[in-house]
Formats: sequence, C-alpha cells, structure tokens
Amino acid sequence: MHKISVGWVYPNLLNLHGERGSVQVLVEIGKQLDIDVEIVRIEDFDDPIPFDSLDLLMFLPGEIITLSHIIPALQSDALHNYLEQGGYALALGTSGLMFGKSILREDGTTVSGLGYLDMTAKERKFVFGDDYHIRINESGMELAGAQIQMADVDAANPLATVIYGMGNNNTGAEGARWNNLIYTNCTGPLFVKNPWFAEEILKGIMIKKGIQITATGNHTIAKNAFDATLTFIQNKPKK
Repeated sequence: MHKISVGWVYPNLLNLHGERGSVQVLVEIGKQLDIDVEIVRIEDFDDPIPFDSLDLLMFLPGEIITLSHIIPALQSDALHNYLEQGGYALALGTSGLMFGKSILREDGTTVSGLGYLDMTAKERKFVFGDDYHIRINESGMELAGAQIQMADVDAANPLATVIYGMGNNNTGAEGARWNNLIYTNCTGPLFVKNPWFAEEILKGIMIKKGIQITATGNHTIAKNAFDATLTFIQNKPKK
C-alpha cells in the first residue's frame, strides 16, 4: 500500500463549516485507491511543521480575526521551499486569504498576507451564504457545495469559473491557484460533497512521487447527491 502524509494545520483555530469532514473523506478515498493517508495534526504555533515528510497541507476555514496571528507562524523558508518545489496545499474559505498579498479588515486595518497568491481581500460587513456550483478551469471538473463568504477577493489567477454563486467578488471568478497551492470558497464540506476532487488531489500527489494510480473510488452516492443539488439550484427562484 502506498502512503501519503497530510498535515492538518491548526485544527482548533481553523475549524469552521464542518470541514473536518473533508479530512475524514481523504482517509476514506485513500483506502479505495490503496493509499494509506496519514493525518498529522499540527496543533500549536510552537509545533514544528514537518515539511520534509508531508505531501499535503490542509488549512480549513477559520475566523478572519485569527489570521493575523496565524500568518506570522507560517512565515518560514521551509514553507517557501515546500510550495516552490510543488508541495500540495489546500486552503478552504477564509484560510485562503492568508496566502494572498493583503486583507483589508472591516475596521480599516490591513493584514499583510504570505504573498504566494496574486490576490487581495476585503472583509465584508455582512457575511454572504448560498449554494455554490463551479467549474475548475484547468480540468473542467465541476464541484458543488456551499459558500460562506466573509471577504471579497480580487485574484489574478482564479482556480475556477462560477456557474452559480458569488465566487470571489460576484464577477464569475472563483478561488485562486499557484503551482499546487489551491484556494477555494467551496465548502459543504468540500470533499464530502465532491469526493472526486479529493481523488484527483491524491492521485496528483502520487504522480509527483512517480506513481500512477489507476484505481478509482466509488462515488455513486455522492454523484446522486451532486445531481440532486444541481436540480435544486437550477429550480431556485431567480434573484
């Protein structure tokens, strides 16, 4: 059996929208692909992140107020080298804002980001929530879920195109990507609603290791739920 190590970063701070379920789904999809997905919890700022042994970093959504405390803890040559060398990192919802250039808070203060994604964010006065349907630009894969938007985002290299929902700033762009750093607004939880995306990421990690995985997961139940969600969205009253 192959092995992938996932760093679950600051789970007690980044824990919104039920996205802990996405971590669990990674393990289950791994079993279907004959991959042992090991979850390594990085609990505290003082805990070293073992970049050399990790294949994926998971940053679940959190409150924007916490990001100014998390960003300094992540600033390091080790993170820079990990991302530059194509290490995978997934930042969901608000956690993606940390990887942009700056976050303008609602109180007028500005938080400097890590700068890996060519984007800026502005905290919203009112949180926006709705169903969500997107198409990833590179692969054409469609994802559905929910969007709980706490900031408007202007990104130069969007991850996906919005089919239904607000997206980054209500202009049709969704998320951002640089190398294997992926930021998306799609939650639900993300991998519970879209296990095929989890499978794509796990297979991408294995390809980076020089191993081609030909097995596929059983997504029948999730696909039926996905189709039902799209039917519901398509029949919603027009705004």
